[in-house]
Amino acid sequence: MRLAFALTLTVLAGGCASTEPPLTTVGLRDVDQPKMDAVEEAAARRGVRVYWMNPPLKPEASIKK
Repeated sequence: MRLAFALTLTVLAGGCASTEPPLTTVGLRDVDQPKMDAVEEAAARRGVRVYWMNPPLKPEASIKK
């Protein structure tokens, strides 16, 4: 039992250590606020609350770098 636990812990620790950070980060300027407002307004009319895990991004053409 201890061996199985030790092996599991070793595999999990190795997997976490090998993950790479994301190549880009999303700033607040990149979020498509008008689209979010429209979705939240439609949801509010139906009595639903929206929690954004991955907010919609603006099309790439409109993002100034």
